[in-house]
Amino acid sequence: MSRLVKRNSPVAIAANDEDTPLYRRVVDVIRGEIASGHFKVGARLPTEDGLCQRFGVSRHTVREALRALRAEGLVESRQGAGTTVLRRDAASLYTYSVASIEELLQYATRVRYQVSRSGIVIADDRMAERLGCQKGDRWLRVEGFRYADGERLPVCWTEVFIRAEYAGIGMMIGRRTGTIYSWIEEMYGVRVETVEQQIRCEPMPAVAARGLKAKPGSTAVGMHRYYRLGDGTLIEVATNIHAADRFNYTVKLDRR
Repeated sequence: MSRLVKRNSPVAIAANDEDTPLYRRVVDVIRGEIASGHFKVGARLPTEDGLCQRFGVSRHTVREALRALRAEGLVESRQGAGTTVLRRDAASLYTYSVASIEELLQYATRVRYQVSRSGIVIADDRMAERLGCQKGDRWLRVEGFRYADGERLPVCWTEVFIRAEYAGIGMMIGRRTGTIYSWIEEMYGVRVETVEQQIRCEPMPAVAARGLKAKPGSTAVGMHRYYRLGDGTLIEVATNIHAADRFNYTVKLDRR
């Protein structure tokens, strides 16, 4: 897990954290201090100026970190009253916070994918309609659970379909961090130009329910992504199923 380490004062960024957005590193430290009881429920966090000085970051970075902590339900901020800790059980809610295209596509770098089974499948009518492909198309299907560092309860159940022409990257899944689409680009010399993401509430699949400690058919949040080349060819479809009561999705949009 990304972390900040102290080097006298202020806190300095660990060298191996360069791929993690700066505000997320601040979030990780404060979240850990809340979970450990360093900041107790009802206590106030340091002021924005105090946090800027402590971490050696800008006010914008601190505000982004506080926004993420509020989204997780760990703190609340009131004008004139500062930021107050609400609860300690940070691990029970998974927050997926997106502030850039890079963060959207680097989701896979933050959680470990433990594959339970995989194999080649041929699309029948039902699968073709679901994936948006042609009947008879061949796909590498991979399923399993994703885990955050240090957590035993999975973040989500993940099912991935990869067009059979690119199935050679199957050996990498679950064995290295990174995004599947980027491995396809690297190995086969192609380029993904568009990623469509759909988020919807749906029944919890039985295959996911046991691992997620949820009731089959209960409300789940499904995140479905469709990866296409420049000519429109669909090369990957990825589905992440989350328990609705343990998932929060945050998007920040900047007006240009």
